[in-house]
Amino acid sequence: MSFIGIVANKKCFGNIKKKVTEEIKDETINFIQINLRSIENIKNIKFEIIIVEDNLDKLKNNQEILKKIFETTQYLIINTDRNEKDEEIEKMPNTITYGLNQKADITVSSISDMDILVYWQKNIQDREENRIEIEERRIKREAKNTLKTYEILIIYAIFKIYNKSIIEEI
Repeated sequence: MSFIGIVANKKCFGNIKKKVTEEIKDETINFIQINLRSIENIKNIKFEIIIVEDNLDKLKNNQEILKKIFETTQYLIINTDRNEKDEEIEKMPNTITYGLNQKADITVSSISDMDILVYWQKNIQDREENRIEIEERRIKREAKNTLKTYEILIIYAIFKIYNKSIIEEI
């Protein structure tokens, strides 16, 4: 059983949880939304993945708890468009940055209404210790897609970490 913690608003959290659980059926994954109300109760949970979509300033009064949680997680996926560069966080092993800026580990090469070209530009190991290679992947958007670009990048990262085939349409 693995835990994925997500620092995001309720809608983003729900979108990510729904899409990942639809596609990764053979894993027992528990999703926990990390916010001001839940942070005190989850300080002793060991997360496999923590995703930071929102700005961490919203949790600034809980920096010690956050630091403890981040230190024990295997993968930290952080939006660098919304969070300032933090050397302490970036030094942590298996930190993956994402965003629309070119320095992010996962970024977008091109985007349209029909598809998105995602660029993974960092070599790391997945949870089975297979090497995740640098790649560029075209993902078609479903006609009724309500996922935002950042959510697609997060889902893509989770699939890579879990060594699952990236779905062609999202």
